[in-house]
Amino acid sequence: MKQTDIQSFATSQLTLLDHELQAELAETQLLTSTHAPTVLQRAGLALLNLTPSSQRTGFGGKTLLELGLDPAVGGGDLPEHGLRTGDICAVAEQPKGAERKKERESMEERGCSGVVTRVQREAVTVALDKDEVEVPRGKLWL
Repeated sequence: MKQTDIQSFATSQLTLLDHELQAELAETQLLTSTHAPTVLQRAGLALLNLTPSSQRTGFGGKTLLELGLDPAVGGGDLPEHGLRTGDICAVAEQPKGAERKKERESMEERGCSGVVTRVQREAVTVALDKDEVEVPRGKLWL
């Protein structure tokens, strides 16, 4: 049996993981640029009408943002979705139905990215990437 070089195996695995990440990011970018947020929510890829219910500092100084449904929309449990712990996501101001594509893209750029750390029936917690983050105002989407 041929012995595997650990260094080359680890390097090849890291390269493959990076390719997978880049492919998923490209797919997500394509979906968000071609479909409205409501379509993405129906497919289980997004959550709309969210508001921050709490914000605190977590492990490593990361900002933990807990998002729940806006009480004006109904509050309570989140709709069905496919978000899981460990998913990379973006938190941005929710575009209105009549927003043009350029305005939607600028809203997404002003948003912040992070990783889902906890999923509950009524809230999702996201660890934001940057230490000092200004959370967008108004209704948010994930």
